[in-house]
Amino acid sequence: MIIAHGGNGPGSAEQEMVRRMNARGVATLLFDAYEMNGFKYRGTALFLTGTTNESRQRMIFKSTLGAYHWIRQNDRVDTTRLFIHGLSNGGSVALNMAAVVDPAHVRGVFAEGAPSAGIGMPDQIRVPLKMVFGKMDNYGGRTEDDWMHLRTDPCVVNQPAEGAAVGTAQRCSLRVNPASQGLSPYQWAEQLKAQGQPVEFWFYDDAAHGLLAGAIDRGMRTYGSGPTASQRYGWIGASSTAANRFAADLMASIKASYP
Repeated sequence: MIIAHGGNGPGSAEQEMVRRMNARGVATLLFDAYEMNGFKYRGTALFLTGTTNESRQRMIFKSTLGAYHWIRQNDRVDTTRLFIHGLSNGGSVALNMAAVVDPAHVRGVFAEGAPSAGIGMPDQIRVPLKMVFGKMDNYGGRTEDDWMHLRTDPCVVNQPAEGAAVGTAQRCSLRVNPASQGLSPYQWAEQLKAQGQPVEFWFYDDAAHGLLAGAIDRGMRTYGSGPTASQRYGWIGASSTAANRFAADLMASIKASYP
């Protein structure tokens, strides 16, 4: 399993994914996309609240695509049984990876808590995609019920990533229709489902953003600084029941993908 980290780098949720997958016999590859792109940062506050989704996602996508091409040449793993998981900004990267990977190698992609803003969403996917959301995921929301899977953002916050497949960012970006409103992750996935593409939703009760991030924390997040700073909702984590169910669902999906 290739793991694309979220906006704050490879944190506790990603490391917990590694621990749980390894314990079940799944090899994992987790990396720091920011450092791989030349950013030797200290702490995560700048990357989490001071840089744009699209800039973070472009770095994470570049590294994840490189990891995919690298792992295909690795004789220590079965390269016909690869999976990709991504959380938050990494979730957006993961669903974009579903459009560029070879189904001869990748059996499935799990995009968890993917936001609407960033590098856009592809018009077609090549492998089965699970869109994973906690029902309490309001991360970055302006109101308590500003749910991540239903949120839309203006096109101006989007920018396509080099190497990504054609998608919404070609029609809705900083340079194309910037004043228009983009699709929510739910709207996008429903459009693909209506076309017969292999995408489905996994929703979890008693869960917010990052199902493996620990117990639920109903905290707020500050974006920016000074007089322009804004307070946003930032609920993270899940109940142990939801986290365990998610891990079990992951393994069931992985095992079901091959005899």
